Amino acid sequence: FISTADDIFGPITTIRRGGRTTRHIPWTAFRLDETDWDQVRDTMEILKASRPNSQFISSNSLRTQDANDIQQHFSAEKQPTLWRALPAIEELQTAWETKLALPRFAIYEDAIQDGLDKLKKYYSRFNEKPAYILSLALHPYYKLAYIKLAWGGPDEQEAEREAGNPDTKDWQDEARKVLETTVRFLFNINTTYLNIYL
Repeated sequence: FISTADDIFGPITTIRRGGRTTRHIPWTAFRLDETDWDQVRDTMEILKASRPNSQFISSNSLRTQDANDIQQHFSAEKQPTLWRALPAIEELQTAWETKLALPRFAIYEDAIQDGLDKLKKYYSRFNEKPAYILSLALHPYYKLAYIKLAWGGPDEQEAEREAGNPDTKDWQDEARKVLETTVRFLFNINTTYLNIYL
């Protein structure tokens, strides 16, 4: 198409300054050479998140998904999807961290790091919203097992302390506290409403 577009359509755009035409940009200026196509393929590879073999992969999931597919995990008309948020973001984060370390993707290091920074920004907001932990804990399959597997429990906390991290947390215990706090809160609301109407 590009090789004949200039003859058929003329230039794709014209640059004007001060009311005068300074340059015609032909379609052929946008022709991709083999190096450009290699970069397109690399970009497609970066945006794919390879799923590790995990007991938490649902049967309808693909083995390799791109960032857009992961975003679509949160779109459904007939079933709840909030429980997918943490695993999906963690999956993408892990894939990009792995690719950041590969020499093949060294020229994309800044772009990958920018993507990881953006994920981190939203991932850190999960701490402010217990709904994400509750959705995992109340899911009939995941419960607290995902949190222990992905984030660790008391054994991982102890290993982190021995490695010199005094601020480490037992994430399974933290999730349990979120559950207990929520149940207490909901119980108090229900009790209050019952007292009002009795």
